[in-house]
Amino acid sequence: MTETNLSNSTDMQANIVDVTADTFMEEVIEKSKEIPVLLDFWADWCEPCKNLTPILHAIAEKYSDSLVLAKVNTEQEQMLAQQMGIQSLPTVALLQNGQIIDNFMGLKPMNEIIEWISQHVQLESQSAEPTVDNNITALIADEQYEAALAALLEQPAEQAVWQTIEVHLLMNNVDAAQKLYDGLNELQLKMPEADQAKAQIQLAGVDAADELGVLKQQIAAGQVETAVQGLLEMLVKDTANADVRKLLIASFSLLKDPKLAAQYRRKMGSLLN
Repeated sequence: MTETNLSNSTDMQANIVDVTADTFMEEVIEKSKEIPVLLDFWADWCEPCKNLTPILHAIAEKYSDSLVLAKVNTEQEQMLAQQMGIQSLPTVALLQNGQIIDNFMGLKPMNEIIEWISQHVQLESQSAEPTVDNNITALIADEQYEAALAALLEQPAEQAVWQTIEVHLLMNNVDAAQKLYDGLNELQLKMPEADQAKAQIQLAGVDAADELGVLKQQIAAGQVETAVQGLLEMLVKDTANADVRKLLIASFSLLKDPKLAAQYRRKMGSLLN
């Protein structure tokens, strides 16, 4: 394994392990009788695997007393992958008491993976982050933005960056939010949060008034699909309206359903052709 591989064992904590055919029984099957095991099948050539890796590592770190992350490099362990019936990468399985109790394939955002695990495992975080985060969330809700920024400075920068961008945008500090986004590292840029942050920055940068301003407020309030439909109606009337097009492009990344976003992108494309 090279230093640039997805799972550099020298950087791993105790509950993240590389697994081979020789260690599978001990590190996965037997270990799952003591603590739930999250089993990740990946490969260096798999782009979704590269996006999923930092998410799984973050979950394993946050819930270190609740589960173990076991990683199988399918390029090096092809026979093991075949024996496990792996047909697509990434594939993630959850094991308890020596048995696979659930699995999923492909890339998912962190909150969905945590929700999926929580259906089977009671997750208990040993990090102080949830308490701090709750305080920051309360400060943001109370519009105490300066206090929220001060509290975020007490968190590790990589954990705090998303909320810091959010607070800057709430304060109309678009340049500050853009600067933080421009400073994201390669792994952060591959996280789902990065797409959301980029879209929010684009949204904040659109100069919107009158009807367009109302639609922008709808997007900010989470009524994204309703706003997209309204924007498409405006685009029908004026395909040259650059602000409508900018707002549409920003809103697509905020739709929770990728298939729905693709559908609306095609509609926009057909109007502009």
